[in-house]
Amino acid sequence: MDTKNARFGRLWRKWPMLIPPALLLMVGGAAVLTIGMGLGSGRHSGMGGMGGMGGMMGPPPSAGENPISATEDVWAEGKLLYEAQCFVCHGPQGRGDGPAASGLNPRPPDLLGRPQSWSDGQIAAQIQNGRGTMPPFREVLAEVDIWRVVHWVRRLQAQ
Repeated sequence: MDTKNARFGRLWRKWPMLIPPALLLMVGGAAVLTIGMGLGSGRHSGMGGMGGMGGMMGPPPSAGENPISATEDVWAEGKLLYEAQCFVCHGPQGRGDGPAASGLNPRPPDLLGRPQSWSDGQIAAQIQNGRGTMPPFREVLAEVDIWRVVHWVRRLQAQ
């Protein structure tokens, strides 16, 4: 019994080190699946030199204005969602330098660049529908969570 608890204790202390490789595998698998299905080869890919936008040909269509207010709780929830879903490609500050970014073509955009001129609805549409190598998150995130991520992206852009 003590041996079992000791093994569990060692594993429990090491679990944070296991998260990044697991995330890379999940995102890498999703990217391969997306590209394999032809979704990553649509009209927005293949133009990787356009102002650091990862091959995007302008802002996505608008999805309306953000229906939730920016509060400390919304920013905190948005940050957690960003870290769970976006960090691996876009990086900690949204600069497109996450751990999986180097393996993507086109690379993820710097969210502090051109997307600053986009409306909240355009950013939400990008997250919901995906574009280029970015998969759609409409099946992964609830609509309210997408808007929370938009608020967190805006907070990153303001820093």
